[in-house]
Amino acid sequence: MTAIDSCEPQIIRALEKDGWQIVDKPFPIFADKRPVLADFSAHRSSEHGDEFIVVIEVKCFTDPRADLSEFYSAIGQYWYYKVMMTRDNVAFRLYLALPLDAYTRFQLKPSFLQTFEAAQVKLVVVDIGAEVIEQWINWQTP
Repeated sequence: MTAIDSCEPQIIRALEKDGWQIVDKPFPIFADKRPVLADFSAHRSSEHGDEFIVVIEVKCFTDPRADLSEFYSAIGQYWYYKVMMTRDNVAFRLYLALPLDAYTRFQLKPSFLQTFEAAQVKLVVVDIGAEVIEQWINWQTP
């Protein structure tokens, strides 16, 4: 079983408040004949009957002194999952969920946001205290 990031329960509640249903927790992604585990997948139907499924990897970035090493790890993990999902034709969108306070810190470090954008890392920014989604970020492909 995977370790649960400390902010994962609040992120799940924020998604549920927004109409998402948690489907697979954890969500298996197969690599070299064994599963690696993203935190979960979530499903939502729109008012028009459209259905959406996303895969979410949670990173809490709880210690600002460790932001850089956690950032390196998060980017690598996201891309590993993304490559394996693409290889296996998994059509769900992959998102990295993080707390609003971490995202706010990252706005003061332009290299972090530039890297997220260049690497096309989709983000879900969550206000952990209020348990609400602040923003979904889907970078535009250059």
